[in-house]
Amino acid sequence: MTVALQEAQLFEILSHPGNIASTYITDVRLQRDIWNIEQDLPLLREEAHLAGRKNINFQIIILEWLKDLVKLAALIAVGNRRWSLSRLSNIVSAVNKFSVWLVNQGYVTPSVLNYQVVQKWAENVTEVNECAVLGFLSVLNELGCIQFKIQGSWPSNKQAKSPNIIPEEVKHKIDLALEQLDKPIYLIFKLHEALGTRSIELAKIPLDCLRTRKEIHRIRLCTGKQNDIEQEQDIPEELIPLVHQQQAFVREHFGDTFSWLFPNWRSRRPGFSGKGWPPIFAYHQEQIINVGHKLNQLLKSLIEENDIRTNDGNLAYVTTHMFRRTYATVADRMGKRPDLIQHGLRHTNPNMQDSYVYVSPQQQEKRIERVLVNKDGERTTIYFTDQDSEFIREEWTVRQVELGLCARPDIIKECKSEYVCLGCEHIRFSQEHLLKLIEIKQANQQLLDKCLENNQSDSRRANSARQFINILNPIIVSLQQ
Repeated sequence: MTVALQEAQLFEILSHPGNIASTYITDVRLQRDIWNIEQDLPLLREEAHLAGRKNINFQIIILEWLKDLVKLAALIAVGNRRWSLSRLSNIVSAVNKFSVWLVNQGYVTPSVLNYQVVQKWAENVTEVNECAVLGFLSVLNELGCIQFKIQGSWPSNKQAKSPNIIPEEVKHKIDLALEQLDKPIYLIFKLHEALGTRSIELAKIPLDCLRTRKEIHRIRLCTGKQNDIEQEQDIPEELIPLVHQQQAFVREHFGDTFSWLFPNWRSRRPGFSGKGWPPIFAYHQEQIINVGHKLNQLLKSLIEENDIRTNDGNLAYVTTHMFRRTYATVADRMGKRPDLIQHGLRHTNPNMQDSYVYVSPQQQEKRIERVLVNKDGERTTIYFTDQDSEFIREEWTVRQVELGLCARPDIIKECKSEYVCLGCEHIRFSQEHLLKLIEIKQANQQLLDKCLENNQSDSRRANSARQFINILNPIIVSLQQ
């Protein structure tokens, strides 16, 4: 650690035995400004190989104490798989610009990390990657280095940024233009669009990736950041034949020993624009390297060659990550629950998908704030819902459950799991549920009365009715109050 940081109050906070940073405070890696990813950050080894990256350079950060804090945060956040290689690279670059701004403003000591200074930075600086700096500050808050909490974005007077999703008119034109590309590259983009994948996940799709679960087609995906974890996700039926064709292509060219769905590719021409369109590719028996950069370059050339413009006449700007945010936004507008969107995006942080969903001002007007109370009524929880989403759910007459949709027809009255959620400690209710809850209680009271009349007070049905009545009574009372 630097002398500047050792002499600051921060060092005492970080070295406290109760702070997770205390186990890293003497790490030898903190003494070096250039880290070899293979040796110093082995969890990022595979991602570094695919990105063609060998080192992380902290040397660019001019404030020594801030550089040490970034390195310390990197050890912790990478260790718990919170930061990927691309995330870490963005944070180092953004904090470097942040440190330049601090120096230009005359802020050079650790005490400048306060609410007022950071808010001033957020309000006046536009060229810095704001989200990356806030991600770094969020870790510092958890370590006790700063006393203000970072919540997704910083309140500022800057004009709202344009949504980082693909406009509908641009998306349609891109879909048409993609058909000009080789089938393997076309399929990569279609999977990227349909599954909301990270770029690195495309390079890790195994050759034997398709599954069928109860007549539903699924595809195996690696979660990207958690390299040793896979999950299955629904895949549109129209993409199944294309996946089969790609599997046949790989086996024909590389045999059964190649284990990935997509091989690496290189353009046979040095570049795209001005060299003829569509591009010609040569495929190689190796895992895709630097896949995100390749796809973004290809997207840029595709837009230029096909003169794809937005409604205001400007040439469209689209990156691979915008496919992911568009996926989340479309899922939200279709009424998917946040936890299902989280599963689809393969996020480990349950709050992460909130920043991936764009809500237009028109849609925001439809949002309703509902106050829900728990069973004992001691605390309140606020959540937001969408009128359109509620309408869709009612129209489809389906109920979303943990692992899918319950489509049991209303005419089938018997269900062994009926009202099972009533006994869950995490259930919350609002006034709109009151009449239904009273109806359920009355139905169970009638059932209990009937059992008592027939001398069946100890029957399973009678005990079940008593249980529901006992659960419902305090809920109904709290809502009535």
